[in-house]
Amino acid sequence: MPKLIAVDEEIYTHEILWRSSSNLLLQAQADEEKAHYFLLPALLIGFLAFEAFVNFCGHVLLPSLWKEEKKNFQGKGLEGKLGVVLKRLPAFRWAKDSPPYQIIKNLEAFRHMAAHGKVVASAYVAEQKDDGRHFRFEHAWDEYLSLEAVISARNDIKAFSESVLLEARKASDHPHLVFPAYEGPLASGSGISNSANQSLQADGPDGPGPELER
Repeated sequence: MPKLIAVDEEIYTHEILWRSSSNLLLQAQADEEKAHYFLLPALLIGFLAFEAFVNFCGHVLLPSLWKEEKKNFQGKGLEGKLGVVLKRLPAFRWAKDSPPYQIIKNLEAFRHMAAHGKVVASAYVAEQKDDGRHFRFEHAWDEYLSLEAVISARNDIKAFSESVLLEARKASDHPHLVFPAYEGPLASGSGISNSANQSLQADGPDGPGPELER
């Protein structure tokens, strides 16, 4: 007869996404010629990691509400979900119009550009150049995609997330809250059998992941 064990596990999506973003940023730094192609997904996935972090906080602080997250937050957007989480943390001071949150909020425009992928069409008059430099080929997302801008945006995401964690630790004893923002294990699990209890935390192949914003 097979030996059975009752397993509980959690995979922390925000941690996995942040590691992805970090490694893409490493690629951008290593290949200057192709950096643009790495910076774009590094920033996009970094923002998605923040969205996943908000869901992690909801899962920890308001588990019954987050069990039906889609139903309960239909049409409310990321800021609506974050607002519900922060109401659970009465000591948190949410400065919506100041960095770092203001910067994160501004990144939503970039996220929508990348997610919806519309053609960027423009018409203008320019001085004709023999070498074709009268063509600009400027995309609205270009302002977000310098190496300095991506590193700065990730710093803001991390700083705001850490400030939320400081208060969340007072409201919950969930074991993953002890780790700094985006530096925890990728997953955790526990099991109960008739013979023994087991627990496990899982990191990715690179450990906690590279931290570039120093």
